Amino acid sequence: MDLKALIAEALEHFRISPGEAGLASLVRYVEELDRWGRRMNLVGLKDMERVCRELLADSFFLHAFVGDRRRLVDVGSGSGILAVPLAILNESLEVMSVDKSLRKVQFQRHVRRTLGLTNLRPVEGRIEAIDPLDADGLVAKAYGTTGAILAASDRHLAAGGLTFVLKGRGQRDEDFPGHRLENSLGYSLPGVVRAYRLLIYKRIC
Repeated sequence: MDLKALIAEALEHFRISPGEAGLASLVRYVEELDRWGRRMNLVGLKDMERVCRELLADSFFLHAFVGDRRRLVDVGSGSGILAVPLAILNESLEVMSVDKSLRKVQFQRHVRRTLGLTNLRPVEGRIEAIDPLDADGLVAKAYGTTGAILAASDRHLAAGGLTFVLKGRGQRDEDFPGHRLENSLGYSLPGVVRAYRLLIYKRIC
């Protein structure tokens, strides 16, 4: 498996040109994910080709939507599969990557040092308990219900800030108290049969 070619293919699918340095950083991240994953469970998938196609590509899809944010919070970030690529692709974006698992945060700190990602800030703790992060954007995937994600965002997201929720195709579109559904987009990932949905909520109070 040629990781570089696989990642480049996914980037091209979403019309992203990260340059050689950016592509090299993405490849190194996946290599470190594979290396550390042999000793501990960082992601549910062990096949790095599937990780790239089914997980990493989600961050490439999100790239176009979060690029104008100032500070972005990744809720329940795990191994940083959204946070790290978004930090690589958006050097002017500060990415706060929050997870309650110390070992996963330690992995992200290792990646931060290895890749020199000064705009990535891994944070250990529960999103409900840590100090407010004063963000204007929040992303979440596989973090419970949409209502739970929006409730968790309230302490950290400024009024007018956006929450980007990645869900399966069957997710129902609905508003929640304090949040208005701004957009609901179906999308697919290259080489993956499943369909997905992005829900974008705006905090209104």
